[in-house]
Amino acid sequence: MTEWRIKEISDLTKTSIRMLRHYDKIGLLEPTYRSSNGYRCYTEQDLAKLQQIIALKYFGFSLSTIKTILQKHHNIYAHLQAQQQVLKEQSVHLQQVNDALGDILKHLSPSETPNWNDLITLIERYRMTENLRDKLKKTWAGQLSEAQFEEYLFIYEQFPKEFAERDKIVEQINNKELGDPSSSDGEQVVHFMHDLAKKMKKLFAKQVKLNSSLLNDIQSGKISQFQTTPEGTLWLSQAMLSYWLKCWNKLYDTIVENLKSDPKGKVGKKVADEWTGLIDDYFAVGSRSLLTGIILWQDIAKQHHDLEGLKEMPSPQEMIKKVHVKLFFNPEAVSWISQALEAHAK
Repeated sequence: MTEWRIKEISDLTKTSIRMLRHYDKIGLLEPTYRSSNGYRCYTEQDLAKLQQIIALKYFGFSLSTIKTILQKHHNIYAHLQAQQQVLKEQSVHLQQVNDALGDILKHLSPSETPNWNDLITLIERYRMTENLRDKLKKTWAGQLSEAQFEEYLFIYEQFPKEFAERDKIVEQINNKELGDPSSSDGEQVVHFMHDLAKKMKKLFAKQVKLNSSLLNDIQSGKISQFQTTPEGTLWLSQAMLSYWLKCWNKLYDTIVENLKSDPKGKVGKKVADEWTGLIDDYFAVGSRSLLTGIILWQDIAKQHHDLEGLKEMPSPQEMIKKVHVKLFFNPEAVSWISQALEAHAK
């Protein structure tokens, strides 16, 4: 049987000697025996237990809870199966862990202890994610609560390449390295962010829950820093609004160009499809009903807030200045697109 002294097991698993001593002190991982000169000596069984501790720590359990779990459940095979089940909920970044567990379980019987080389492989896979955890803790995400951070980490791990690219873009925005938000730089950023949001649609419910929690903490002052600086947030907001406004203004120009065409004909269908396509694309990032309701609610609340702040009603001319939709000022265009949408409604 292979054995290691404390420094050897520390070097092998990248677990600090201090942490191993702490595990020993609290009775979480006591070495199988001590040598005649007092050195802690760890066996393959101890290494198997250490792998379980590292995995359970990653899954968010406290050391006291881990100790209770390990006292009640001694079967390493069952632990590996449980870890594999949890990891199935994750993807991309954790796929290597899942594959490693699968390989071990293929040639392991319930009564056997995994080969120590296999256990080291598993530890290395988990360490990869711990490195990401440490990296994110040093960013704006370090101010999040433990629960918020775990939610953010989980979402991040599903799209590691995309999030890493997003982080680079945010850094460029914060450093003012990009051009005017209404330029091609802004459009490229919006395209990337929107495509990422569409990929993350399956996690929409998690995002809504996390965002709600963050908004509450921002309101109470617990969170004072976004990933983007105030200037960066302004740039990104301008880029997004500019992009969508360009899309709708371009569509308006298409409507005007085709006013002499039959709105119920082929041209009308094409323009109607472009109209509904814009809407579909905008709502492609999440629940259409939820997002529609939120937009309407926010608009109504904003109008109510603006009216409450008025000492007297502005003149009709002043009120009209707040209407920015070109279509409203073109009765013929309103009638044309209305007929086209009604005739070609999906």
